[in-house]
Amino acid sequence: MKQDAPLITQPERPDSLGRQVYDILSEMLLSGRLQPDDRMSMRELADRMGVSVMPVREAVSRLVAAGALEVRPNRAIAVPLLTRAGFQDLTEIRIHNETHATRLAAERMSVQGIDQLRQHDRAFRDALASPDGRDAVRANKALHFHVYDAAGSPMLRELIATMWLKAGPIINLDLGEASRRSRSAASVRNHADLVEAIARRDPDGAAQALAEDIRSAAAFILSRDALRD
Repeated sequence: MKQDAPLITQPERPDSLGRQVYDILSEMLLSGRLQPDDRMSMRELADRMGVSVMPVREAVSRLVAAGALEVRPNRAIAVPLLTRAGFQDLTEIRIHNETHATRLAAERMSVQGIDQLRQHDRAFRDALASPDGRDAVRANKALHFHVYDAAGSPMLRELIATMWLKAGPIINLDLGEASRRSRSAASVRNHADLVEAIARRDPDGAAQALAEDIRSAAAFILSRDALRD
């Protein structure tokens, strides 16, 4: 990992460091900054974040339990590469939970929230033109979680975030490379349909657009034959 300034520059109480490290690693997974088969050591992570190994070990243990990270025989920490069947199963679970959240959001999102959703949509379209594919990954994640937050269900949001811890690095295979342009038109269309359905308070239309967005991204990833059998 590149040695930049520590991610945690002013550590809080020792008992909060594990939570801070967990939040940072989760965000790296959710936004696709960590890719499948990326490997690192506890010491590398600790040095990168400017903390001791102990809070890193605590955070990694939680993420391993969630299936978002794994410890290899040489003690290296790695991002798992899902099998095709595992990814397809994850996709269906995501659709089930995320369409439910989207239906709720279509009913509950405030007028201000809808304006912010439109801003997220514009940011995503702008990010697709960026040479850094990570911009599109982050913008995609921000748009989706704006919707899920608006559902007003903390437990549902937590379930969705757990699934995204596994899906984030795979999504990065889709949006994080130059080949993302081959399906950017579908993403733009699905996001536009999602925004407009929520704006007109149409739960069914919003859920359909969200499901199509997930399915089209999943189909693209599966077509690239990048997952294990």
